Amino acid sequence: MMVVCLAPALPASAADQDVTITLNASDLGLSTAVLRDIVPEMQAEIREHGGLGGALKQAVADGSAPMHERVDPSVWPNFTGTVNLTSNGGGLVLTIPAGEITSSSFWQDIAATVIGWIVGYGLRMLCIGFLTSSGVGAAIIPLVCTPLQTTVTAMMAAIMSHTFAGTLGTIQATRDIIIAGILGLAGGYLWERYLAPWAKAQLASSIKKAGGWIRNQVPWLNRWFGGVTAERVENLGWRFEELEELIAEETAAWAGVESNLQRDLRILPLGDSITYGAGSSDGGGYRPTLNNLLRQDGANVTFVGSQHSGPAPDAHEGRSGWTISQVAGITDAALTTYRPNVVLLHIGTNDLNNNDDPGGAPARLGALIDQIFRTAPDVTLLVSTIVPSNWGPTQERILRFNEAVRWEVGVRWGSGKHVYMVNMTTVTLTDLADLLHPNDSGYLKMAGAFYQGLVQVGRAGWIGAPGGGSPAPAPIKGWFPQGTIASGTYGGDTSRAVYADVNGDRKADYLQINANSSVQAWLNGGPNPKESTGGGDWLWYPQGTIASGVGAPGANIRFTDLNGDGRADYVKLNDDSSVQAWLNGGPNPKEPTGGGDWLWYPQGTIASGVGAPGSHIRFADLNGDGRADYAKVNDDSSVQAWLNGGPNPKEPTGGGDWLWFPQGTIASGVGQPGHRVRFAPLYGSRSADYILMGRSDDNHTGTQPYDSSVQVWQNGGPKPEGGDWYWWPGGEVASGVLVDGARIQFADLNADGRADYLDVAPGTGATRAWINFG
Repeated sequence: MMVVCLAPALPASAADQDVTITLNASDLGLSTAVLRDIVPEMQAEIREHGGLGGALKQAVADGSAPMHERVDPSVWPNFTGTVNLTSNGGGLVLTIPAGEITSSSFWQDIAATVIGWIVGYGLRMLCIGFLTSSGVGAAIIPLVCTPLQTTVTAMMAAIMSHTFAGTLGTIQATRDIIIAGILGLAGGYLWERYLAPWAKAQLASSIKKAGGWIRNQVPWLNRWFGGVTAERVENLGWRFEELEELIAEETAAWAGVESNLQRDLRILPLGDSITYGAGSSDGGGYRPTLNNLLRQDGANVTFVGSQHSGPAPDAHEGRSGWTISQVAGITDAALTTYRPNVVLLHIGTNDLNNNDDPGGAPARLGALIDQIFRTAPDVTLLVSTIVPSNWGPTQERILRFNEAVRWEVGVRWGSGKHVYMVNMTTVTLTDLADLLHPNDSGYLKMAGAFYQGLVQVGRAGWIGAPGGGSPAPAPIKGWFPQGTIASGTYGGDTSRAVYADVNGDRKADYLQINANSSVQAWLNGGPNPKESTGGGDWLWYPQGTIASGVGAPGANIRFTDLNGDGRADYVKLNDDSSVQAWLNGGPNPKEPTGGGDWLWYPQGTIASGVGAPGSHIRFADLNGDGRADYAKVNDDSSVQAWLNGGPNPKEPTGGGDWLWFPQGTIASGVGQPGHRVRFAPLYGSRSADYILMGRSDDNHTGTQPYDSSVQVWQNGGPKPEGGDWYWWPGGEVASGVLVDGARIQFADLNADGRADYLDVAPGTGATRAWINFG
């Protein structure tokens, strides 16, 4: 609730004079050396926010003390002001020029915040001096004293606002505001080791000294707001001096407060080059410091992601130069692959620095937050504001964006999502290595901010266990378009094009299977080296008719490697699921190259069938031994499998008695129609992964058309106890290319071991391709 018009507007005389507020080192018992170090930081904060008014607005936004909502800075102007050392170097003086001061009533809240801001800096300086004298290292001090400053600033601004309004209540109520504000930082290693000892030693005496300093502000407050307000402020100063004993009694019993971080943390850092660690001396960014802090709390920490930089822990998903939308493109795969219980998100810098629809950036961030919770509903998400920029136009956009981030996060937190906003405003312009990226000091502060955020969500009990199983090795990251790699070789609808490696060079060749089961082939020569990469002009070497057919419908013919020699064999899959096969002997050496006379060695009936329609059978190498196995996909998308043991050695060659080792149900299904299930090695592990074409078919009947999007579950092999196999969810790895999903084939075009994405047009065989980057 905002305090409105509880004091008269400023008299004209108040606006005719500069306001100068002085804090001497002796007022709070500060070290003059520490005070001299702080003044440049205050000056940088004013520059960063375009004026003293902007810096004070940010100070209010950063704080989370009880009742700070009584100070509403939304109507404040971004007025100018300066902070400098006093002439003797023993203090600082804040000046607001007379020309900036208006008669508006919001100056009451500004005055409250000015006092809170200075006291916040003062207590931070006391904290620094205390820890320094205690032998605490320089790396730890900002992690302890900077959060204290933001809390005290908001807490004191709230107290001053209530004082001006005459609504502060009893001395006990004032004590409770202060204690609650400090306890808001409680929990974890930094609290127990450093902050609680400081509070026990200095909080009570610091509040008493602050009371004396506040009474010194009565003259200018009297000039601004009149005698009633000045009297209330003087009474507050005396009250602060009387609070020393009450606060000392409260803090004497303080001990460690559990952070609830003594658990397994699987953390996914998600973002751009700042998440990567650009600008830090070791390339690790905030991760090493954050890792150390969490381990001090007893957490078992694992950082996850497909990217690696800096010292351990080096895993993350920080993509240099990427925007919010680009990061959204890999988010589902990262979440389903690594199954984190915590995501740390710092993203948006490139949208703003590139002036890429900066006004729409908050909405894109909100959509990304929603996407994260759709894919991983149980995750705990920490969204940070963006660190500043040394370039003026970008910094202006960052300030506007950060204000909107608070709203985007707040709305989702209010709806029950475990999303928490982390303020990065402790990172200032002096903490930057260049125009955009933090230096080591900046990353240290980022680590501290993320740590404090994790302490808070840990105390709230938000963090659950990581997702089941171990993280999969890597997500599918992208598809590189090749254009039209084959223009097609036939007309009408009696033939079909398939891709299979018939010559054993690991690259899928182009096969035309005709209605009479005869086959023509074109060997894959790869991209034309004379054309630009991705230009679509591939080389195909014609082989003529490599198989004359077996008197069966062409729709029953398959090509798959049955004996592990790297060459796809000719298979006739019957309507009753029985199988006859002819092993591929390659081109007849007695014929000219490309003459079309290939050798096919008949094997007879190699599988008698499993009592299912032939349309339910898939051939795929499930165990990575190079031989295609026999899988039955049921209507509900569950799968039974029989591993290929090759020809029975007790039978004559070509006798047809092959060995098939039953595996039972290897996949329980995904609740979608079985005809949309494919198998192909998308991750390059040789073992075929489980693929579902198209998004959800709501009626689950299989009667609806399905699109060309792709969801994948990585093949993790058999479980030791038997039964269902491990299938690690990879999420949606391809959004589709606006065609019917039945057109899509998967085959390895470039011999990298990963199946590529092919759109094969029915009726012509014309093919567009996207190479799988892995």
